Amino acid sequence: AEEFQKALSIDGVIITRMDGTSKAGGALTACAETNAPVYFIGVGEQIHEIEIFNPESFIQRLLGMGDLQALLEHVKSATDETQQQRIEDRLKEGKFTLLDLYSQLEQMNKMGSMDKLIGMVPGMSAAKVPKNVLNKQEDKMKNWKNAISSMTEQEIENPELLEKQTSRIARIAKGSGTTTTEIRELLKQYKMLKEMMGMQSGITDGNIDQKMMQKMAKKFQGKMKF
Repeated sequence: AEEFQKALSIDGVIITRMDGTSKAGGALTACAETNAPVYFIGVGEQIHEIEIFNPESFIQRLLGMGDLQALLEHVKSATDETQQQRIEDRLKEGKFTLLDLYSQLEQMNKMGSMDKLIGMVPGMSAAKVPKNVLNKQEDKMKNWKNAISSMTEQEIENPELLEKQTSRIARIAKGSGTTTTEIRELLKQYKMLKEMMGMQSGITDGNIDQKMMQKMAKKFQGKMKF
């Protein structure tokens, strides 16, 4: 490492593939030996998954302590404020369609893998959620997006049509490479989300009392399948 530094005079380093099982111990040791500062780390394959290297945050994640600051930054970078405001305005008008759900799934996808996000939550990184469970949830959201993309504009704006005409469900499943069971599960989740959003939109002053929170928790506990 020292000879490499002498030959090239490295003044900064970007370490990639930090989302794998390797924790870059060798690379960090080489940087320490040559006094080459680490500026960025790559935690995925997308451009938004390049992070500014923060030693404290890195150590916290390495020790399984989570990294709440990085999680908040991921949420902020993945959130389209204009799109979010549009959805909020629609909710105030009592509107929530599958197109709005699709937008929410898109933003969740931009935040990265569930495995990585859970690792950033303090206390959750040690929970060791099975990889196959996380993969299943990611596949489910991907399939839901594909299903919505296979719908007509009328079906997206009025999902109730699908329940009235089951032939539509079969057509969408075939066109999106999913199953009719998955389409029905999507519709079930959509209905629960719409109802929950409707309850929230009724809170005009931005406050929510304890009874309302208990009512919402009791109604939706264990039913959301994201």
